[in-house]
Amino acid sequence: MNKFPCEQRLFQMIGFLRHQRLISDKRNIWTRSAVTTPVIATAVVAVLVVASVGAYVVFSSGRGGSASPTSSLSGTLNVAGSTLVFPLMNSWTFAYHQVYPGVTVNYNSIGSGGGIAQLTARTVDIGASDAPLSASQYASLPATVVTVPESISAVVPAYNLPGIKNGLNFTGDVLARIFLGNITNWDDPSLVALNPGVTLPNHAITVVHRSDGSGTMFAFTNYLSDSNAQWRTRVGYSITPNWPTGIGCKGNEGVAGCIENTQYSIGPLEIAYAIENPSLISYGAVRNAAGHFILANESNIAAAAAAGASAGLPSGDAPWTGVSIINNIYNDTSAPTAYPITTFTYLIAYEKQSSQTQGRLVVSFLWWVVNDGQQAGVSLGYVPLPSNVVALDDNTIKSITYNGVPICTQSLCPSS
Repeated sequence: MNKFPCEQRLFQMIGFLRHQRLISDKRNIWTRSAVTTPVIATAVVAVLVVASVGAYVVFSSGRGGSASPTSSLSGTLNVAGSTLVFPLMNSWTFAYHQVYPGVTVNYNSIGSGGGIAQLTARTVDIGASDAPLSASQYASLPATVVTVPESISAVVPAYNLPGIKNGLNFTGDVLARIFLGNITNWDDPSLVALNPGVTLPNHAITVVHRSDGSGTMFAFTNYLSDSNAQWRTRVGYSITPNWPTGIGCKGNEGVAGCIENTQYSIGPLEIAYAIENPSLISYGAVRNAAGHFILANESNIAAAAAAGASAGLPSGDAPWTGVSIINNIYNDTSAPTAYPITTFTYLIAYEKQSSQTQGRLVVSFLWWVVNDGQQAGVSLGYVPLPSNVVALDDNTIKSITYNGVPICTQSLCPSS
């Protein structure tokens, strides 16, 4: 049970409004409300000001002294990577700044591959990825890193079909055949059989996918590889799969825009982008191991996490290459409500920090995300970490050092 219901509501308001504003500024791809721009701007600013004050009150008075380090912590923390976590990160960076007003967190939503490349080049303090590092990525790093699962989310088959809203049924095999180019029409018998009572159009399918290195695509192609032998041998799964067909769009934001602007299209999308734009984007239900068609939401993503992430995880400084909630639950018939394309999203940082100042920012932000920020994205389909993962993360963060001395202190890691 959430012990801070006011905090959760505040997080949801901040995250939604700030994400909507930043998405418009950054991508300018979604249709806006008919309300005039000055009215929208005034309303957003007014609510954000109120939310800012509320956030400060909640965090400074409700954490048993966790606001005490605010005067001593300052600087700029640079984080880059995942577009899957972008909506949640917007909420986090805003709310964290209310607790630590001297710290600015810059987040660059460039895709998981780009984030890890920048971490490898040491041009950012933290890399964000929805895929665990591959063996080659580990080998390219100049020093040991730690992996911190930050949240859990889902990838959904999003589509634009005139007159058909959420809930079209898919299996992993059918999705694989669509993205292989073997199923090319919406009224293909395989799709018709899965959707009795739905009149599917006699129209060609336009496949949409990412054009950049993407942890979202890693999760989606992981699921397709589990579901279809031809996909597994011909394409496999990675952050940069060799797509057999379709058009590429950059970032989850770009995929959302391409689907919204292209009738009869389908593409893999992080669920928050569909939740935030229900009038523009629909998404389908996917059959799980128990044979149930599951339309992703908070409860069935959490069910997948409980079934697939409750045990067997490596330590933070060990390789995470083989970790996959998707693989763990693919044949698990004991989880009847689990959504099958559920994935961790990760923050990755160097275990031995080269700067004490930046190391303090890294540790403080990671600790806050894991221990105070988990309710921020519930309304957008981001599921709080299970307690075993929080405990694992806490131990990992405590292992981060500067000159051989752990950076975590009571002030940076309250109640550690």
